[in-house]
Amino acid sequence: MKKTILASAILLAGAANAAEVYNNEGTSISLGGSFRGNVAIESSDDVKFQDAGSRFDIKAAKELDNGLKAFGELEVKYSGSNGDTLYMQKAIVGLSHDVYGTATLGKQMGLNDDLVMNDFSYENGIYNEDNDLFGSNSEDQLKYSKSFSGATVVVSLMDQDTYAIGGTYEVAGLTLGGSYNIANDRTVKTTTTSHTHNPVTGLPVETVTETSVTTDNSTYILGAQYSLDALTLGVQYQASEVGSAKTSAYGIGAEYTLGQARVWAMYDILDGDAKSDEGSELVLGTDYELVKDVKAYVEFNISDNEVTGADETLWVGGRVYF
Repeated sequence: MKKTILASAILLAGAANAAEVYNNEGTSISLGGSFRGNVAIESSDDVKFQDAGSRFDIKAAKELDNGLKAFGELEVKYSGSNGDTLYMQKAIVGLSHDVYGTATLGKQMGLNDDLVMNDFSYENGIYNEDNDLFGSNSEDQLKYSKSFSGATVVVSLMDQDTYAIGGTYEVAGLTLGGSYNIANDRTVKTTTTSHTHNPVTGLPVETVTETSVTTDNSTYILGAQYSLDALTLGVQYQASEVGSAKTSAYGIGAEYTLGQARVWAMYDILDGDAKSDEGSELVLGTDYELVKDVKAYVEFNISDNEVTGADETLWVGGRVYF
């Protein structure tokens, strides 16, 4: 779920679900994370029982003089998509000051991940906010943020060719956000398939060729979210360029909370130069907090793509936060 906005995503030491295990003379250490699993039932009658990105993190902070704090964070995440793998989702060190802001250095998510304001789901979303072609995936970078009077400004430098700037502004339940990424000299792999016939046997032969092209890429995201009591509404627009290929995505979403239960809906449209980038998805979902930090959810997706056609998937899952 990507409902966390940018202003609250700048992590210092500690988190809502983290447990402090050490605190002495201005130094604190906390542990946190979540266990995640789901059952995915697809319209093709495939049923998958799987982990859904379980992870744990360690945070440490040291109070220095004159309002200065040093901190670090390590987050390890599980992935089963390419075999059973544990990898570093985040590994940073940082300094924060009450007046001068926060600087972090190391592997961390880019700005775009925190700006998809119409997405209240667990498993869905068609935006390219995690696409490393735009320097917005989890990768090494230097990030600086400064908050003042309801606004937060963030600047990220990945390398000499990749950078991003963005921020949010909050007032009276309304949050506005935007970011702009430039990622020059990125390598894009393309695959082409050709069909011929064997001159001896006459049987068809399929040849797959993979080529790498260096491109200059960019993307920007604009979003808005409004909360009134238990209801939250969100809208989103993204435009991206990978070389000469252009893609845009836009959508709306709504979330309503009633006690320990929550329901949400969102609708996204993807529009691009390639047919594979043309499509839409409708997502409906609900969850229930069984006890504090233990949630069960059901989520249903109806998607349509110009190339792959229509598809439906039902997820039934749960999460335990600690």
